[in-house]
Amino acid sequence: MDNKNPRAWMSLSFQLRLDDAASFLTVHSSYCAIFADAGLESCLCHFDYEREKDRYTSAHVQVHGTSPALEALNGRGDQKRTLDKLHIPVGGKRFRPCIEDVIEFLINERLVDAHAGWEERVEEGRARYRRSQLKAAMRRHPDVVEEYLREKERAEGGT
Repeated sequence: MDNKNPRAWMSLSFQLRLDDAASFLTVHSSYCAIFADAGLESCLCHFDYEREKDRYTSAHVQVHGTSPALEALNGRGDQKRTLDKLHIPVGGKRFRPCIEDVIEFLINERLVDAHAGWEERVEEGRARYRRSQLKAAMRRHPDVVEEYLREKERAEGGT
């Protein structure tokens, strides 16, 4: 560990529930925000997931800042929205970003300093998350799994 002062802060919140079949614990909502201050007042962006949203995509990012393009577009309607009010889609319910994606973003964009070995740890966590999401998708869509296996068998020269 080093003794450097933090440059960014992350605020995390997860709400978990049982799925509809009461078999698996599932994320009902999540919030991962990046701040420039310890008081969590100066937000850069936040990655949100809210199951069962109607007005915008369940997985989205909201960026704090200004946008001349948005200001120009706002001039065409009655509603004057700021950039942080836009829900920008990011992968949908099943393939939304994980915390490891956010950590990699912060390091690659040089917003935070990395520790030695970060790449391996991030990739390990991301692989666990993606495997879990893939298994959940397979449980929800066994017909697609069967279709894939049939196509794979045909491609490999089976009957």
